[in-house]
Amino acid sequence: MDYQVVHPANADLVMVEESWPAPARPIRTAFLASEEGRQRPNATPRFILFQDGKILLTVTGNGGWKDKMWPMIQDVTATKA
Repeated sequence: MDYQVVHPANADLVMVEESWPAPARPIRTAFLASEEGRQRPNATPRFILFQDGKILLTVTGNGGWKDKMWPMIQDVTATKA
């Protein structure tokens, strides 16, 4: 599993391609084309699970990470305790 981090100077820069590392730019493209990306593109912190060219899950906030993203990562990687 690859892990990419995007830390733009402000939330508006989340949508700017140059703010993203080159390997993560396909994730940005898919996210901005998604319903969530169109409705709330600059909500942060945002976590995106991307596999095989598709977004499996996107959540915001620490609660989104804890309650939704982390369990999904465990399911996808078959590492759930």
